[in-house]
Amino acid sequence: MLRVALLTSARSWRGSGTSLANIARGLAERGHTVQLLATTPAVTEGFAAQGLPVRELPIRDTGLAEARILVRALRELQSDVLLAEKPRDLRLGALASLVRRFALVYRHNVGEASPPSDPIVRLAYRRVALTVFLTRAAEAQACAVAPFMVRPPRRVIYEALDVGRFRPDEAGGRAFRERHGLGDRPFLLAVGALEREKRYDWLLDALTRFGAHGPPLLVCGEGGFAGLMRDQAARRGLTVRLLGFLPPDELAAAYNAATCLVHACAVETFGLAIAEAMACGRPVVAVGGAALPEVLGDTGVLTPDDPEQFVLALAELLADPPRRVALGNAARARAVKLFALDRMGREYAEALEAAAS
Repeated sequence: MLRVALLTSARSWRGSGTSLANIARGLAERGHTVQLLATTPAVTEGFAAQGLPVRELPIRDTGLAEARILVRALRELQSDVLLAEKPRDLRLGALASLVRRFALVYRHNVGEASPPSDPIVRLAYRRVALTVFLTRAAEAQACAVAPFMVRPPRRVIYEALDVGRFRPDEAGGRAFRERHGLGDRPFLLAVGALEREKRYDWLLDALTRFGAHGPPLLVCGEGGFAGLMRDQAARRGLTVRLLGFLPPDELAAAYNAATCLVHACAVETFGLAIAEAMACGRPVVAVGGAALPEVLGDTGVLTPDDPEQFVLALAELLADPPRRVALGNAARARAVKLFALDRMGREYAEALEAAAS
């Protein structure tokens, strides 16, 4: 069995933390020893709250001193594999691998328009034993713009979620509506960190086209863009509620209560919120781009990056309850087939075992 360290320098608890937690559990269920390594208190607390073994490293930069800190941790853990989650983690892992022998695996999960390709990352890639891409779209993009990323062995492993927790639940949806005084009226749900790259400003601009009688928007997530969102919604006369971070069970209830999920970010490496909504049997309207066509397939509505067309497609869906039900049922079936936890755990175990050997 392997000793696996999972390193993330994420600054806040976001979807990547949830994903690493799922990977850690999947590997542990298959007999591997797992240790999560974080570099910020918020992420450390997120893993600890889920009962996972986590150590916080005093790393704020990428240099020899920080690499020595990582080497000491890996030596104490006797790690056979280091799974690096950010470009910074990759650079640190590459430096550490010059001192201590282990298999360096890079999980390409950055919400950017293109893969990292700076000279330091190119140099670090000489130490990479395996690259994991979250979608075939991400793999194809790397082939086109950063071919050094596909020279080591590589695998595509989809994200996963608990399809038992995120499932159709009519009673849970009704209870959520009652708690928030929503009644039976339609409402839209958006889920994701309140940061600029999620393009909430674009989404609010698009929803303005509904006029004064458009459906309210509820947003689940935290981040530095919250104040700007409130100001923009007030200026445009939109009904927008920011619910903050919701625990998984309450988030599942929010999905089940929503008329549909809306998503404006066009550079997702996967789109975990999309998959969670699908698992709850909710229809999705999203700007098509990056991984989203691969994740949604034909079980949702993808639009061009145009506010007019986005709102037109959304209005048509809101006016067609049977179509919403059909899309939701198809989305649930696709999520169960492609994004179940046991599938991801098995595939990561196979991939890391091959890299270590």
